[in-house]
Amino acid sequence: MKLLITSAILLLAVSPLALAKHQNNYHNSSQHSHREFKAKVINATPIYKYLTVSQPQTYCEPAVIRKTYNQSHDKSAAIVGGIIGGVIGHAASDRKHKGLGTIVGAVIGSSLVHNIDNANNKYSRTYQTVPNSCVTRHKTSSKVRVLDGYEVTYRLQGKLYQTFSQHKPTKYIRIYD
Repeated sequence: MKLLITSAILLLAVSPLALAKHQNNYHNSSQHSHREFKAKVINATPIYKYLTVSQPQTYCEPAVIRKTYNQSHDKSAAIVGGIIGGVIGHAASDRKHKGLGTIVGAVIGSSLVHNIDNANNKYSRTYQTVPNSCVTRHKTSSKVRVLDGYEVTYRLQGKLYQTFSQHKPTKYIRIYD
């Protein structure tokens, strides 16, 4: 009887260890089981993220044109033209308006001589351009909605689970243990 009891106890002690080695969910530190399951997809919700788009923009100041005048006209010619115009204005006006005629004649005479002097190119023009100064800045123009992936709800062995997938799933997905 002692032998029967000892055999039964030994069998009961060793049998769970023998079963554990054959079961798929048993893990020890040196080996892992990698099982693959086919799970039914219940729902796939797209997940979006927002990206900020910046575009370079170049701002340029307009070119500056500087004019330089080198005037070389004769001032004495304008004075002589004013005197001659004043004499003609004084002679052409009546007795009441001699002073006004003299002033108007002097202004017209000096103006005519000045215009004739300019027409004869007694002065020169120099044009100088300053190059444009440009600055490039990155302007944030808009936010763009981009698909990031899918939140997938699936059923495996009667229980619901969720995971994230970058690709849109089909009816079934593969789950690795």
